[in-house]
Amino acid sequence: MKYLIIGMVLSITGVLLSFGFGELSKAYLVTGAIGLFFLAMSVLMSGSIPGPHRIRAGLEAPDSPDERQKRKRTSIGSVLIGLPNIMTALLLYLFLAK
Repeated sequence: MKYLIIGMVLSITGVLLSFGFGELSKAYLVTGAIGLFFLAMSVLMSGSIPGPHRIRAGLEAPDSPDERQKRKRTSIGSVLIGLPNIMTALLLYLFLAK
């Protein structure tokens, strides 16, 4: 629940920043960028996209259960932060884009 609240606060902050700069019509870009950033962090933290150096070197060692649980919790938290931002960006795009 706290991750969703953090996401909503970031979304509102992004809209207020774009309003403060006088570009409310581009607010969906700010909130969308924040949302995509946290979704990308979720993908990277989950380990689903290993780096090319790890693939080439064969360093894909299994993680401990504690490490796997920590990665899963961080990944889910990042998605929950990014989700309100993506939804806000979609709504703003539908109502403000010309």
